[in-house]
Amino acid sequence: MTAQTELLTREQVPVDETWDLTTIYENLAAWEIEFQSARSLVESAASHRGHLAASPERLRQALTESLEIQERLERLVVYARLILDENVALSESNGRMDRVTALSIEVGEALAFFDPEVIAIPDEQWASFETASALSPYRHLLSDLRRHAPHTRSIEIEELLVQSTDLARAPREIFSALDNADIEYGMVYDDDGNDVKLTKGRYQVLMESRNRDVRKNAYATLFQAYEAHKNTLASIHASSVRKDLFFARARGHATSRDAALFGNNLPGTVYDALLTATREARPVIDRYQALRRRALGIDDLAMYDMYVQLGAEPERTFTYGEAVDVVARGAGALGESYVNDMVAGLRGRWVDVRETQGKRSGAYSWGAYGRPPVILMNWNGSVDHVFTLAHEAGHAMHSFYADRAQPYHNAQYSIFLAEVASTLNEILLTWQLLRELPQDDVKGRFTILNRLADTISGTLVRQAMFAEFELRTHDIAERGEPLSLEALNAIYGEMLEAYVPGVLNDERTRLGWSRVPHFYGAFYVFQYATGISAAISLARSIRDEGQPATERYLAMLSAGGSDYPLNVLRAAGVDLESPEPVRDALKEFDTIIGDLEALADRGALEQ
Repeated sequence: MTAQTELLTREQVPVDETWDLTTIYENLAAWEIEFQSARSLVESAASHRGHLAASPERLRQALTESLEIQERLERLVVYARLILDENVALSESNGRMDRVTALSIEVGEALAFFDPEVIAIPDEQWASFETASALSPYRHLLSDLRRHAPHTRSIEIEELLVQSTDLARAPREIFSALDNADIEYGMVYDDDGNDVKLTKGRYQVLMESRNRDVRKNAYATLFQAYEAHKNTLASIHASSVRKDLFFARARGHATSRDAALFGNNLPGTVYDALLTATREARPVIDRYQALRRRALGIDDLAMYDMYVQLGAEPERTFTYGEAVDVVARGAGALGESYVNDMVAGLRGRWVDVRETQGKRSGAYSWGAYGRPPVILMNWNGSVDHVFTLAHEAGHAMHSFYADRAQPYHNAQYSIFLAEVASTLNEILLTWQLLRELPQDDVKGRFTILNRLADTISGTLVRQAMFAEFELRTHDIAERGEPLSLEALNAIYGEMLEAYVPGVLNDERTRLGWSRVPHFYGAFYVFQYATGISAAISLARSIRDEGQPATERYLAMLSAGGSDYPLNVLRAAGVDLESPEPVRDALKEFDTIIGDLEALADRGALEQ
């Protein structure tokens, strides 16, 4: 990191370290041709308005044409977004995204008649439609559509709601522009005393520095930038919450959370059970904080102390190629076919590897149906990024298998399932690394177990904290009270006291909500916590049962969105309607902390 004080431009990155978007469109000209031709399909699909109840055959024809335009639109949107994320500051790419967003709204308006018209078919007539062979490929899709009857408005109102989505995207996009393009963090010093320009990618590295002054300086410099925009950020955040409330009420949901969970047919008890079970884990969280203070040799913890590796073993760095090898070994428990498919993709330009000027921060996996998935990374060589690669590869493989097994309308799995596949890869990688170490390598084992403890802490405990923060902020809006900067800070401060006990909680830490992009997709993050709980359960089964459990898991990946996510998980062996998977994950956390304490007593923390 210290050798590179300026970010690379995209042109300076080797081609084999960039994603291959020609699998979606050969070039921008091909995208433009598809964009223009897509409009012609809208008129044909819209011609079925008023005729869906004529016969099962007419409904099937309308479904086929509707899904075709949606599949094409998905490709257009995905490609435009990926090009934009290569450099979010390019006006041409932003303009392209605006155009395809407008087309999405146009398509939504043209097809807004579809759901209300199907829902309006009388029950006695629908009984014959349900058994018609012409509609058998669409049974789950249509059954789910009819489930939406209480929350579907008239065709005119549905059209108006579709039109309003152009306004609804404003908070997320304004935050993204501010967070990724306009905010400048300034200069900091690294472990060698060199001045470097602070970026989000470099911030992650500096937070793992053994030098507390380096961590403190990076933390203060980063948050100074957010403090300078705190009122703007509070206004953007409050606008996003009010947007959620508007759409929930427009569709007759009691709360914003009810509206968010309805799509996946999830009961609110799943959300409540997560928060209850996680708050019960306060004793083990306290023990982990005590271990952190012991390992770092400090009396008081600050937020910039929460990400540094506790073990005395030096932090290893990885080339991207080395990381692929490590991830492949970890996934070995899922079988040779899974590993071969995954490695072929990771080495075959699924991944955009490097952090470059203007590139979107963070990491994700995405793609268009029937095309290879792609992964965005901002590679810094850390162990964290190796686990991030394993995580995103889990998403990518889920899409790969679902697309291969399911038609377009059944392939898209919910986020509730996605976070199981991604986190399971991390768990399997951890266990594989532990198997490769001898029992007397106390420092090595401590380092790996510390990583798993941090994963559970960050993915379960921290995301549960975020989930309760979202619930509280939306409750305020639903009561008609103002969601001010002071209110946001106060709620976040309360969450820190409950979920990150014993850590300095001041004005700066209470502003932590201001830099969390996931809050602009409300009631999303809880699925990370339920996901890791399910992943630990499934990983245990794969480890203990072998092939039968592996086959159930791969069947889960291949199921895609062909059934509701709770049903898909139940078939794989996990019931998240019960709080037990979350409690079991937290018991695993407790066991890991006990192992870490024992290893510390055996000298794992000695320098």
